[in-house]
Order: sequence, then C-alpha cells, then structure tokens
Amino acid sequence: MEDESVEDGGTLHQDQALNELAANETSLLALVGTLLSLRTLPHLALIVIASTLFYFIANSNGGEDTAALGFISFSTGYALTAVFSTNTRVRSLITLPETSENSSQSRLKRLFTSFKICVLPLSISITVGIIIMMLFSQDSATDLPAIFPVGLGSLFVIWAIAQGVSFSTWASSISAKKLPLKEPSSGSMVLMTVTQFSIITSMSIVGILIFDYLYESRWAPFESIVSNLGFLLLSIASFAATVYWTRESRAFSLKDKALKKFANRWTLFAHVFATWHLLTVWRQTVMSQQTIEIFIEEVLLMMFTVFMAIWTLTSKSVSKEWKLLSNENALPWGLAFGYAYAGSVAMIATALNDITYVMVAGHIIAFLTITWMHKKILRRVLKQHDIDVEVQRIVATDRSIQPQPTKQEEHAEINHTNNEEVWQEDKDVKWDGEVGKTIGEDVEWNDVIEMDD
Repeated sequence: MEDESVEDGGTLHQDQALNELAANETSLLALVGTLLSLRTLPHLALIVIASTLFYFIANSNGGEDTAALGFISFSTGYALTAVFSTNTRVRSLITLPETSENSSQSRLKRLFTSFKICVLPLSISITVGIIIMMLFSQDSATDLPAIFPVGLGSLFVIWAIAQGVSFSTWASSISAKKLPLKEPSSGSMVLMTVTQFSIITSMSIVGILIFDYLYESRWAPFESIVSNLGFLLLSIASFAATVYWTRESRAFSLKDKALKKFANRWTLFAHVFATWHLLTVWRQTVMSQQTIEIFIEEVLLMMFTVFMAIWTLTSKSVSKEWKLLSNENALPWGLAFGYAYAGSVAMIATALNDITYVMVAGHIIAFLTITWMHKKILRRVLKQHDIDVEVQRIVATDRSIQPQPTKQEEHAEINHTNNEEVWQEDKDVKWDGEVGKTIGEDVEWNDVIEMDD
C-alpha cells in the first residue's frame, strides 16, 4: 500500500470515513458549560422538581394518565421553546441577565425571581396540556387514552438505544483523531486480543472488589471474586463473543498503521462500555444495591444519555443536516429530551411496579446496541478504506497506461512553447500611430477602378 497521506494545513488526510469521524466537534467541556450555566440553572431545578413530582403521581392510584400528561406537556413545551430560542428576544426570556455585584437584592430573593425565565416554557407546556385534554380526554379531564402512557413508556427503548449510539459516535470520533500516517503495517491479532482481555478483566475485578466493599462492608478480595464469579464468566464470555464476531475486521485493520490504531482504540472503548453495563446489571440484580442508589445512579445516567444525545446532534457531521438543533438552543432541547426520558422511565416503572427491572432492561438494550455498533463502525471504516484503495489503484493504472512522449516530441513541444513565448514577448511591433509612407499614397484610384453609373 502506497503512502497516500497528504498534509494540508496541518491535517493528515486518511480514509474518508476516518476523516468524517475525526471531524466531529468533541469539545465536551464547552457543551457542559452551556447546559450547566448559572444563567439557566432554574430550568434544571425545575426538571428535577417536576419529574420527581410526576414520578410519585404516576405511582399513586390511577395517576398514570396525569403523570403522562405532565411529562408530555413539559417535553413538548420545551421542544417548542427550543425551536424559537434561536431568536434573540426569545433567548433573553429564558436566560438570566448578567448579575451585577452591586445588586441590592438578597440572594434568596434573586433565587426566587430567577425562576421567571421558566415562565415562557411553562406557559407553552400548560397550553399544550389543555389542548391535549380538550382533544383526547374521556370520562375526566385527565383520563386519556392508553396510547399516551404506553407510547411514552415505549420511548424507553429508544433512549436506551440512543445511549449506545451516542456513546459510539463520541468514542469513535475520539478514536479517529491524531492517527499516524497512512502506510503499510503489520501486527499480531493475538497480542492485541490478549492486551485488551487483560485490561477488561482487570477492570472487572477492580469493579467487583469496590462495589462488594461498598455493599457488604468487607475487604475480602478472594471471597468477593468467588461470590461474583458469575459476572466474571459473563464478562469473559461477552468479550470472547465480540472478539470472534469482529475478527475479520480487526485482522484487516492490522495491514494499515492508521487503521490499526483506530481499531485498537475503538475496540477498547466498546469493550469497556459494554462491560460497565454488564456490571451494572449484575449489581442491580445480584448484589445488595438499594433502590435509592439505583434511582440516583439512573438520574445520572439520564443526564449522561441526554448530554451525549445533544452532543451527537450538535456535532459537525450531523448539525449540517439537523438544522433545528445548535449550541444556542441545546439547553431547551436537552430539557425536552430529559422530560421524555424521565416520563418513559416512570411509565415503565409503574407498569412493572419496580424501577430495578426497568433499569436492568435499559442496560441490556444499551449493551446490545454498543456491541452492534462495535462491528458496524469497524465495517464502515474498512469498507470506505477498500473504496479509497480501489480508486487509488485505478488512478495509478490509468497513469501507467498513458503513452509517454518520445524525446523528439518533448523537444518539439519545448521549441513550440519557446516560440510562442518569443512571439508574445515581441514588444517592437507598433500597432497604431504613425507608420510612415504607405504604398497606396501615389496611386490614382480613379484610373484603376471605373465606377458604373
């Protein structure tokens, strides 16, 4: 394989698929700053308060419809706010102004008055809720068709899949950055597999020891490993199955230096994320984890999922096509996703009477998604690599079959070019002005040409 890398402005151009992945904007800290800005903090406080309230309503007797109405209304209200928040006037209504140190208001008063930025999305949400009740209510105002709570609950599957896809987009983008030059390479599949197996197994053992110590209040490494041997076997089996499933793609990546490094990074990311989901499933079903711990953990997971979804939609590879979402309206879109996510969890938890099974199902779906994305991204990159190699081969073949000029033809071409340059550089020719006596001055034209009447 020839070295076809080109340096242009400091960017090394590899295969098109790697370029597309590396082009994604990965400034996560900037997005965190946008979503957690103090000037929009009341919106985050409102989603915590409202979601908790709706969750308890959903678990009360016959409160599923009311809770579903609340979650859907708030999600739609913030989505509509996001659509118009690119307007400067609208954005000023949902964002706090810069605070002045000389403000005479107390901190407590400023805290309460800061919630005025929630008035616009709240008003839209209430309006949406009233319209839904007017159009779909049956026996009572909040008695809605089953499609509302069921439909909201079914979104949980979408959110679990979105979590895996969003993480895959971010991790593959990180893996595609700062790759070496595209050049032939070699490597050992066994060495790569053994190295990754050692890392994954070590992390699994460390995770078991830490959580067993937190839940059982003991530090007994041997007993902890033995009592959780099932998870280690499950983790190893998952690793072995994924290694076998992706063996052809990873073997091909060893032929190119850039592809090899990308495949090694991306494969490790995928294994770590998948193993963490398996460990979470094991903790929530086998180990002595409390419900409140699961709830807190899943709230953080919800934030992570929404955050990664927003990052994916605002990344360079997607934002050109997804015109409605940008960094300017990332927060209201995130809140809309958050209400929908929380609503789906509440509806499923109500149906199953236990939030633990809901969370376990979500982790299993995310695990399957990341496993599927693992091979898909590898195949996408390698397929594009094959296309690039074929194009390079055709171009090289076309150049090699073109007839080469002889030395005489080359000399003739050079002389022809020089003559053209000399003719064009002849500056002694005078095309206008006085040109001297002409041959027509002494000729009597009446004698030469007889004009007929």
